[in-house]
Amino acid sequence: MPDIGDYTEIAQLILAEAGKYFALLVFSVLAIRLWRRWRKSSNSNKRNNFLLASVTTVAAAAIGYFSMCQSLGKLYSHYGMEAFRAGRLPQALSLFETSAQFWDGADATGEKGVCLLVLGDPAQGRQLIEKARAMRNGRGTPFEEFYDGLLFFTEGQAAKAVPLLQAASADSLYRWSVAKIFAVIALDAGNPEEAARQMKPFLQAEVTDYDQAYIIASLDFAGGKTNDARVLLGKFRADGFSPLWKKRFEKLQTQLQK
Repeated sequence: MPDIGDYTEIAQLILAEAGKYFALLVFSVLAIRLWRRWRKSSNSNKRNNFLLASVTTVAAAAIGYFSMCQSLGKLYSHYGMEAFRAGRLPQALSLFETSAQFWDGADATGEKGVCLLVLGDPAQGRQLIEKARAMRNGRGTPFEEFYDGLLFFTEGQAAKAVPLLQAASADSLYRWSVAKIFAVIALDAGNPEEAARQMKPFLQAEVTDYDQAYIIASLDFAGGKTNDARVLLGKFRADGFSPLWKKRFEKLQTQLQK
C-alpha cells in the first residue's frame, strides 16, 4: 500500500517547485511592465523608473538562476537515489556530486556521505554526514541515519547504532530493516524474548533474506524447534556472506548440531 508520507513529500515538492516558478513569472512580468513604463516616462521620472526596472530585472534573473540550479540539483539527486537503490554505487556517487555542483545543500552533502560510507570510506562519509546535519541545525534524514547506524552496527558498536536506527525507523522505507537489526542486537545480547518482540509484526512474512532467516532460526532454536531451525538455515549458504554474518550463521549451526 502506498505510504501517505510519499504523497505528502511529492505534494510538498510540487508546491515548492510551483512556488519558485510562479515567483519568477511574477517578477518577469513586472520587469517587462516596468521597462515599458520607463520608455514612456517623462525625463524627470526616467532615472527612477530605470533603476526600478533594473532592480526588478536583476531580481527576476536571480530567481530564475537559483530556481534552475535547485531544480537540477533535485533532479540529479533523484536519479542518484535510484542508482543507489539499484546497487550502482559509483554511478550514484557521480550523480550526487553533480547534484551538489548545481545546489550544494545539506541533502546533496549527506547523500554523498552515505555513498562514501557504503563504498568503504567511513571517515570522509561520516564527515560529510555530520556537515549535512550541521547545515540542518543538527537534524539528519532517515537515509543518513539508517546507513550511519547500519555501519556502526556492522562495526559492533550497537550503542551508537541504536539511536540512529531508531530515528530512521520513522520512515516506513527502513522500518523492516531496522526491526531485523534490533532483533539481531537482542539475539547477540542473549535476549530472544526482545528479538521476538521486535519481529512480532513481521513473523508471518515469508522468509526471503538471510538476516531474516538467521533471526527466525534463532527464535526457533530458543523455542526448542531445533528441526525447524535446521531446515530453515539449510536454505541459506553462508559461503558468500560477510565475516560478520558468516560468524553468526556458523555459531548457530554449531548450536543446532549439539
